Amino acid sequence: MRLALLAGVIFLCRDVGVTSSEKYDSVELWCRDLPVEQVDCKVNVFIKKSTQAYIACEGEATQNCCNSSRIIMASCYPKRDVVCIGEGKTTPEVWTGMHEAFQKPQSCRYVTGYNYRTTLILSVFLGMFGIDRFYLGYYAIGLFKFCTFGFFLLGQLVDIILIVTQVVGPADGSDYMIEYYGPILHEVVMESYTFFQYGSHYYKKYPDEF
Repeated sequence: MRLALLAGVIFLCRDVGVTSSEKYDSVELWCRDLPVEQVDCKVNVFIKKSTQAYIACEGEATQNCCNSSRIIMASCYPKRDVVCIGEGKTTPEVWTGMHEAFQKPQSCRYVTGYNYRTTLILSVFLGMFGIDRFYLGYYAIGLFKFCTFGFFLLGQLVDIILIVTQVVGPADGSDYMIEYYGPILHEVVMESYTFFQYGSHYYKKYPDEF
């Protein structure tokens, strides 16, 4: 009985004389390495009202537009009472959920104005003349289709399939402009920000671990 009482007193008084900052000084977890359930990341991207598509930009990735490398920077906020070291800081701190701790790149769709619906209509009705390829910027292939009547209609059929599956896109490397959440196909890949879930636990697995 006395042993249990003594253990209880030690448990209640274990933090006496230890300041809040001293308790957190031993934390070496960077905020960017937090599990997904402890951080909220938001993208403040500009959206074109008429198409609901991202607005494209050139140069380095920013928080407001998607560049040609299909990267946009997301602002990440550790949730309330999470303790970690923020970007540009040297000591851990307790976060409130209202302040940005770091930024991380996220994938986005780089759209410059080539309309998916227009491309598909051109391919179906005028593909035998290569108009779809001219529209996308493939002038040599378009001329070849024009001179061979869509490679005897076989090339037109192949192009329709390639455009429907979005394998063939604009020649400038951009993505199709697909209005109002249309049939966008997403390639599923694993990269340095991929999280894996086993049961109720998340962990980050880097490419060199495969």
